[in-house]
Amino acid sequence: MPAAARLGDSCAGHGCFPATPIVAGSGDVFINGKPAARQGDTVLLHACPCPKMPHGIHGRSISAGSSTVSINGKPASRVGDAIGCGGSVAAGSGDVFIGDTPYSSPAHKCAEGAAASKSPFLKITPLAEPLGSGWASSIFTPEFYKSALQKMAVQADIALLNKAMELQEMSSLAQSIITAVDNGADKQEMLDVLETNTTKAQRRKAREEITERAKSTNPEAADRFAMDMDAAEKAMLSDHVYTVGKPDDKLDERRLQLRKDFEGDSGWSEASPAELKNLGLRKKDLTIKDSNFQAQVYMPDKNVFGPSAKPVVVFRGTEMPKLDDWKNNSAQGRDKESAYYRRAVDIGKAVKKQGLPVEISGHSLGGGMGSAACKASGMSCVTFNAAGLHSNTVERYGVPKAKQGPDTLIKGYRTEGDILTYVQEENFILKHVMPDAVRDKSLDTTLPKTKSLTPQAIGAATLAGVASPIYSPMAYGAVKAKEKVDMHGMDQVRLALEERKVNDLHTLTKSGA
Repeated sequence: MPAAARLGDSCAGHGCFPATPIVAGSGDVFINGKPAARQGDTVLLHACPCPKMPHGIHGRSISAGSSTVSINGKPASRVGDAIGCGGSVAAGSGDVFIGDTPYSSPAHKCAEGAAASKSPFLKITPLAEPLGSGWASSIFTPEFYKSALQKMAVQADIALLNKAMELQEMSSLAQSIITAVDNGADKQEMLDVLETNTTKAQRRKAREEITERAKSTNPEAADRFAMDMDAAEKAMLSDHVYTVGKPDDKLDERRLQLRKDFEGDSGWSEASPAELKNLGLRKKDLTIKDSNFQAQVYMPDKNVFGPSAKPVVVFRGTEMPKLDDWKNNSAQGRDKESAYYRRAVDIGKAVKKQGLPVEISGHSLGGGMGSAACKASGMSCVTFNAAGLHSNTVERYGVPKAKQGPDTLIKGYRTEGDILTYVQEENFILKHVMPDAVRDKSLDTTLPKTKSLTPQAIGAATLAGVASPIYSPMAYGAVKAKEKVDMHGMDQVRLALEERKVNDLHTLTKSGA
């Protein structure tokens, strides 16, 4: 049986490059005191200047593993398992063996001609100092890698070497994504690398590293992606708040899955009474008796989001059958009394008084209330297809205009064609009587329509048009109206946001090349 591979074990090239070590492994499974290696783990850089298959320095990883033994959900790697770009794992444990016979990459014979003619097939500087003992070291530090790379520098474009050294300092997932895109991976293939057998913390770290790497070459996309990555978290929470306080059998299939995802590896949890108290709030502040008002406070996992991550206060939006939602939204828009907005401002004042940093979010009516809480507290806010906020509302509930937070605190996302934004800002009659959503208008927060809009409505309209050509314009109008309603929902908001994120991540991965 083949020996188990571990961090630091050497991996052969394909006939014309020195063996290099495995530089990533399991965080909690060890073999002979070294992290166990798995399929997908990174192997130190490789290059090939030979005539048969010349290419510059690039990253590579273990591409095969055991079919019967897995470590952290990935096939365990053994001596003989294949390495990307040819070669195989060349060394392993002397006393731990793993299962079935491994696949071995076919050897590339491109160095044989050079050997026969006694001509050099690779120039390494300085040649006087062998590196074999270095690769066997159990102490692999970034300084060691840099030193080794400099010593074995191929006489090639120095920019390639710099890129290789930069890659080596990134996480193995970021390296895998970059390598995949460099090799022609499309957006879906890139997502497969990002999301297969990875944790949220790993995915977030990889995205952040790729964004940082591309900042100098594509700052606009990098800034937008960083903003959208944060907004996607608020969008998930603004979607989840619709599930709060409801039994499973009252949720549709999409939101039932959302609840399960939230309870899994989401990086968030609902605030406990003690955590609420620390923010100056009580559980009863998050509801209003005999109404559909609902707010929730979400606590971030700082192992996922970092030490500066803040709690998020989220307000639930309008639910179609709930009459009091509509009454409160309408009253506030007409500069009348609204219990919902009074409570939102009270929550904003409470968190401001406590003095701990929080963020605020919400969708639709929840976005309007979030805007009110933001201006009352001076805390930052992210809204989605938000209801408009009357200029007198926050002052009505005790915060003078001179002491309110500026509109620039609010990142107001809206989906192209959203029905609420349309009636508030575009409809010839209604835009004069309904207030606009408050937001920082300098930001790129209008999301293009998704690729999967209203298939049912389009199908119905097509049938109507076929049945009676006279009604084709009416059928088209029905499609456009249904589309505007569909674009308002959090499902379409999140889908549009994810589509833009994927496009930008793919662009940024290529921009850093």
